Amino acid sequence: MKYLSGLLLLSALASFNALALCPDGSIFDNNLSFCANTSDVYGPFTKTMTDRCVSAGGGSACTTPRTVSVNGTNISVLRWSRGFTANLRGTGSCPDGAVRSAQYGGHCFEQRSDGAPNNVYGNFTADEVAKCQYLQGGTACLTTRWSAQFYTSVKNTTLPGSWVNKFGAWLWYIDEAGVNRTHTQLANELAAMGVKRIFIKIADDAAACSLFVDACSTTTTNIYKNKGIEPWAWSYNYPGNNAAQADALYQAARYGYVGFVSDVEVEFNNKTTELHSLFQAFRSARTRAINDGYARSDFPLGATTWSNPADQGMRVDIIDQYVDFHMPQTYLEVWGSSYMADPKRWIEAGNCEYRALGANKPIWHIVSTEYDIISPAQLNTFLNAAGPNASIWRVPGGSVPQAVWQDWNNVNWQRSSFDNDVDCSAGNNSFKNYLTSSPTPPPPAPQAVPYWDQKLNAVNPYGTCSITSLAMITDYFGLTDPAVLGQRTPDYLNNRFGVLQDVPSLAWGFNTIAQEKGSPLRDIGVTNGTISQLRALASAGKPTIVHGWFTAPGHILVVTGYDGSHYTVNDPYGVWNLQKWGSYDTSKSGKGVRYPKAAFEYAINDNGSGNDLWLHRFE
Repeated sequence: MKYLSGLLLLSALASFNALALCPDGSIFDNNLSFCANTSDVYGPFTKTMTDRCVSAGGGSACTTPRTVSVNGTNISVLRWSRGFTANLRGTGSCPDGAVRSAQYGGHCFEQRSDGAPNNVYGNFTADEVAKCQYLQGGTACLTTRWSAQFYTSVKNTTLPGSWVNKFGAWLWYIDEAGVNRTHTQLANELAAMGVKRIFIKIADDAAACSLFVDACSTTTTNIYKNKGIEPWAWSYNYPGNNAAQADALYQAARYGYVGFVSDVEVEFNNKTTELHSLFQAFRSARTRAINDGYARSDFPLGATTWSNPADQGMRVDIIDQYVDFHMPQTYLEVWGSSYMADPKRWIEAGNCEYRALGANKPIWHIVSTEYDIISPAQLNTFLNAAGPNASIWRVPGGSVPQAVWQDWNNVNWQRSSFDNDVDCSAGNNSFKNYLTSSPTPPPPAPQAVPYWDQKLNAVNPYGTCSITSLAMITDYFGLTDPAVLGQRTPDYLNNRFGVLQDVPSLAWGFNTIAQEKGSPLRDIGVTNGTISQLRALASAGKPTIVHGWFTAPGHILVVTGYDGSHYTVNDPYGVWNLQKWGSYDTSKSGKGVRYPKAAFEYAINDNGSGNDLWLHRFE
């Protein structure tokens, strides 16, 4: 049987911006989550869907594969009618019987209880398909379902010579009007094009995780890593308050970013001491992150600023003492048509100006497409001269028109050769893959979340669900221990803090304890959490605290798991009757109880859109 080699397949797929291979005449339908044409949908399908097909009287079509051609190769898959499939699929982000899983690259994961292998469902990226064929996955590489065990092998494989560049894209923030994508959707789209790095804003001045909550999450960084994209963090900085600003680098390392970039602009023009102080603080934060096991020893630190630093009075010679690379903002379309007409000339001018001012580190140019003026041909000329570490500002949204996506789709993101006759470019064309290894993580937390019954609390037993839930979490992470305290943890916390019933105060209570114990863990408490965030965290076994209308006054509990149909919780008050604004059977223990997802999610969401959860995650 004839196959394209892995590397040839990667190139072929990327050239069409494809994510999955589908039977001839069909394409991947994101709404159905399968390959489809106007009349038919192609499997493999989940067991739940197949069982429903049989129950609905679908007959032999439910289980009898059809022979179809995929790029000239015959494979056998199920084929059902489009309308019939839509009725069986369900309404979730994954087909019935599967759940979205960060562990499996953000794909849909099917856990089988009948002894059959667990499965992962595509849309698989071009890189994943190439790795599948490199590992001799056979005809499975041409389908949208692989075994979970095999997918893990794919995920952990690096293709020989597959890193041809490290082109990147910059993100202002994911919730900006007009972005219209989740991190998962953005990662899928960027991976399909061939983007290798994404620069995500994590801080502005000293405001970091409180300002960009979604950015401060290993769930977010893993979404990009699982698509083969390096997540980098960046911040906009100001003179003063240096330690607090530099803490953003430490937090970036904690949350899984592979590198950090400081944006220093007009506020640092003609400054010397201020630059030294800021970047000394960044270096100290990096050392702390390395020592604490969050960052690799080569965790990179860079700076972005003017492409004409001499005119601005920017001391790039000072910056050069602290950083591993420079990122000039070579925004040709902002400057005008004559600049766009000759990208190489202005890249050379920037290179040589940096070198003349004392910059010895590599130079990674950034080009802007925010006005949708620069053409794809000019972008490709820019990238050829700028080298393999170049990047583009920025993901469309806000004032950046959606038409920019079309320009990006016409960029050669797979460029493997670059202009070697560029003035003052020594060292600029070397690049490194920062996804190859990870630092040794801190010791894992205990496996089981302890349970406390609020009805046994010494004070206010019927009004202390918040502090009782907090006690389960602080005990879980080893921040409190009733044996050491000499009393029940909920009583200790209540005596010290009171009930802490809203999100900010409960987060403050946890963070106070964590800081006192020298723990880097923090309660990231939000009032705009989403159902998808909760499902992802619970599916991964990461405990959270959730506020909801389980009773008329409201109630708080700990979520410990999610299996696609039920949430597992430690409910401090007993067993809920599954009604919003409902009641409890307090004669039963609430330890490890399972609540159906529909009833549970209805009780914790007010606006019906699933994005106003009062949610605490701990990272």
